[in-house]
Amino acid sequence: MSLDFNKDPEFPRESIYPENWEFEDDSLGWKLYRRSKAEQWDEDKLDWAKLREAASGLEQREKLALSYWWALLSTFDNAAPVFAYALVKAHELEVKTRYKGFITMVTCDECRHNFVCGRSIQCLLPGFPNKFKPANEFEESVRRNVLWVWYNGSRYWNAYKESYNKYDIDILFTSFMMGEAAATTVFTEMGKLAKLKPFPEAFRSISVDETRHYAFTHVLMQEGLERMNEEKKALVTRQMKAGFTFLSLITYKPPKGFWKLPPGFEDMHYKLEGIARDAGLGVPTLEEKEKAWREAVLRVGAAVAKYGVKIPEIPELGISGEEVKDISEADVMPVF
Repeated sequence: MSLDFNKDPEFPRESIYPENWEFEDDSLGWKLYRRSKAEQWDEDKLDWAKLREAASGLEQREKLALSYWWALLSTFDNAAPVFAYALVKAHELEVKTRYKGFITMVTCDECRHNFVCGRSIQCLLPGFPNKFKPANEFEESVRRNVLWVWYNGSRYWNAYKESYNKYDIDILFTSFMMGEAAATTVFTEMGKLAKLKPFPEAFRSISVDETRHYAFTHVLMQEGLERMNEEKKALVTRQMKAGFTFLSLITYKPPKGFWKLPPGFEDMHYKLEGIARDAGLGVPTLEEKEKAWREAVLRVGAAVAKYGVKIPEIPELGISGEEVKDISEADVMPVF
């Protein structure tokens, strides 16, 4: 192909070039970006020595239960690649500068959250679950349950990559809007209830991050809803239900028929959560989780109702709304 250097070049579609910056406004998006920079924290500075010291006095089943919980959380906090991919797409699709900046900061946040999961496990039960050698059938069952949860994560990752070919980015981000709202409440409570250091400080810091993430999804959705037709608004309702379904495994209870999990997973899950709670993790009870989710759904519902978006029906929480059937992995954006 010959190039005419007397003319401006023709750039390929969905490229990160040419570059374009917009700094002229003082919108909420910019304020969130600046707030994100100001509120950064360093997971390396948490007192991990205290946790290693505490671990030496814990029973094996307590260390196993605590490591199990952090490993499950890592399924959702393995979101740095999700947002890194979103950042590439944001540049290719020429999303506003302030959003590209904030997505960059969220990528850093999620990397930090994931490292908190890994550091916690390293202090409690080094090598779990990949290099962990189970001593009995119970330990083997716990290890395998984590691996199957991660397998489900791999299913949703592939679906997520394809989702950019089907949905606008603002619709995609609504799938975890309710999850962010619920996570803010859950982690705030865990920051109060946790006894083992450095978990209280870690949960409080994560909660601050999740509050910003919720605000970002709200701003992005608010701008998008102003130009959405009824079909896209229905997709927002569907994505909200997808977010609840995906995140329920850690913030509520495993949804039946959606996650592909081994027989007996749910009973083992509740047993391990109870052990971790008693060991000082501060895991909310099922009733407390239900309350957090109900408040999150009503909070989000009030925000979207003014734009004509219906909240999804969630009978598990006693929430009436638009019926959404057949949520599949193709509907899920795997982030937390």
